[in-house]
Parts: sequence; C-alpha cells; structure tokens
Amino acid sequence: MRIGPFDFRPSLWPSLATLVLLPVLVALGQWQLERAAWKQGLVDAHAARIREPAQPLQSVLASSGDDLEYRQVTARGVYDLDHQLLLDNRIYRGAAGYHVLTPLHLEDAESGSDWVLVNRGWVPLGESRSQLPAVPGPAERIELHAMIKLPPAKVFGPEAVESPGTHWPQVIERLETGPIGERLNRPLLPLVLQLDKADPGGFVRDWKPVYGITPDKHRAYAAQWFTLALVLLLIYIGVNTHRHSEGIH
Repeated sequence: MRIGPFDFRPSLWPSLATLVLLPVLVALGQWQLERAAWKQGLVDAHAARIREPAQPLQSVLASSGDDLEYRQVTARGVYDLDHQLLLDNRIYRGAAGYHVLTPLHLEDAESGSDWVLVNRGWVPLGESRSQLPAVPGPAERIELHAMIKLPPAKVFGPEAVESPGTHWPQVIERLETGPIGERLNRPLLPLVLQLDKADPGGFVRDWKPVYGITPDKHRAYAAQWFTLALVLLLIYIGVNTHRHSEGIH
C-alpha cells in the first residue's frame, strides 16, 4: 500500500504479534475503566448515605430490600464479649492488626435472626501471634450507631475460620457470615455493622467506601494500558512503513 512517499507493507510476524497484543491491551484498559466506574459508584453511594439520618436497623431491613450498603442505622442489644472474632490482615497506617468483630444480641428482632456482627474497629497485633490483644467492651445493654457493610459476594483465600479452638477471641482470615454463624452456633444477619466513630466501646475506626485501589488509580491504570496499545500500533506502523525509492538515483 502506497501512502504518499511511503510504502506500507506489513510482514507476517509483526502483524500476528499486533493482532494478539492489541486487543489484550485495549481489553485491560476497558476492564480498569469498568472497575473505576464500579468503585466510583460505591464512593458516591457512601457520600450520599452518610448524610442520611440513622434509622432503626429493623426498619431498614424491612423497607430497603437489597439496598442496604452504607445505610446509617441504630441498634439496641447486648454484646457477647465471650465469643469475639479477630479479622486478620487489617492494615492501618502501615501497621498490621485485626478488626474486632463482636456478636450483638438484638432486641425486638423481626428479621428471622436476632444476632448481628459489629465491627468495633482496628487493634494492633499483640506481642506475637500467639498473644492476642485484649478487646474489652461494654457488658450492659447498649444502643449503638453504625453503618451497614455487606461482606463481599466472592471471597478467595483459605477457609473463613481457622481450626476450632477453645479460647476466645478467635482469629478468622475472611469475613463470611454463614461459616462464622456456624462457628458461633447462632444465625447471623448477612451483614456487618461498622460502629460509628463517635460511639464508645470501639477501637480505631477509619471506615472508607473502598480500600486498596481507588477509582482515580484505576483510571490511571486504564490510561497506561491504552497508551501501550497506541505505542504498539505506532511501532507496528513504523516497522512496516518505508519510503519508496521511486525517482531516487
């Protein structure tokens, strides 16, 4: 193909390599944009919901259907401080620790389960993994303010709860209310209450709508993949384009 003073003559191997790599790079960029859109939706929902007044948990469960994420709620009940769980591998400001999950026995439950897990915040590791941190809390009846957080639908990794032990609190590797309820021998609501920062009886609480990669970073990664796709295309054109020699002596 002649384009002005240039001949474009694609050869086999550069063409095959470009046909394979170019769709992959574009697909990776598109995937990053989809992840950014999903996480931006979480950020926007969180920003809207934290401005809403808190409502009783049972009222929210009865009226909101599946639209529960980030709802501001109140709940009354009594903590079971004798059967707490420590969610492992939680990082706060570069330090390793746990999230403290405490079962709450709800008053006036109408949802078929009168137990829910309350995430009371982050605590640092003890002196060693064999020495778990102390996680005291109020033993009397309480009314708390919290935000609903739904556990991830798909979780990858080891089993949700480590080998059964006789001592509490017990360490878990991931948050799944079904297996945890079996361990506690109590049916749990399929959600977690993240205790409000202003409520007493908690630990370090720095709740965020998304953890890890932010929407802006996903968009930056997408731009990188699309840039690589463009560079690949330009290289392909460059190596297969030559100035034709007609008229040159």
